[in-house]
Amino acid sequence: MCRILFATGYGRDIIPLLDALVKASENDPYKEKRGRGKQHRDGWGYVLLKNGNVRHYRSMKPVFEETDAIEFLRGELEGFVTLMVHARAASQGIKSLFNVQPFAFSSRHGFTFWLIHNGDLDKSRIIQLADLDENELENVSDTYVFATYLCRKLQSPTLSNLLVHYRTIEETTKSLYNTVTLFHRSTGDFVAFITARMSDEYMKNPLNYDYGKLLVLEKENLFAAVSSTLELYHPAEYEVAPNETAFFVRIHEDSFEVKRVHL
Repeated sequence: MCRILFATGYGRDIIPLLDALVKASENDPYKEKRGRGKQHRDGWGYVLLKNGNVRHYRSMKPVFEETDAIEFLRGELEGFVTLMVHARAASQGIKSLFNVQPFAFSSRHGFTFWLIHNGDLDKSRIIQLADLDENELENVSDTYVFATYLCRKLQSPTLSNLLVHYRTIEETTKSLYNTVTLFHRSTGDFVAFITARMSDEYMKNPLNYDYGKLLVLEKENLFAAVSSTLELYHPAEYEVAPNETAFFVRIHEDSFEVKRVHL
């Protein structure tokens, strides 16, 4: 499984979180204690929204080895920005650039979106829900199949519609359902939807809980949702997102609004 970062606000407050994700991807004590190695090295990517433009980057190299790319990204974190980052430790789907997140999809219903996910879902069940062909999707990850489901079934990224479909996929959770989706609607506005979910069986193990919890950081001019290991490299006043919680974030030119709901 993976390490994720979503943040919207001023870049000066986001840079320490980005630096923490890089360090957490190279040396993750929570992952190591679970006997799964200490690194997230199966590729990484990001989406940066800034000044009316979007940059989408993906690489098969580990994020902690991409010094030039990280320095470039750090330099772009000026003013008000929205950033989502994913560092992969593969669990489903082959290790290839195809399966590196964020995934980008365009819907026939008039919106585009980028998706990142940390955890394991029941891929076969989602294929059934989306009316897909399992043979065609043998090599793809569960997250790709989830994104395909959204592309086919979600009619509009309104809060009410999001809750219907994300609750449907929530039922396929095998371990974690920590997700971030950034939607761009044809009206020109952006919204983000974030979920924090841990299966009952998974969270019985304290090591799993420490590794899988999603942390939320809210302060003036910053909202962030990050994987647990970032707290080891950037101490802050995080809140552990309660299980089965979702956040609906409206993103404006230089501000944001957050609504917290039960998933």
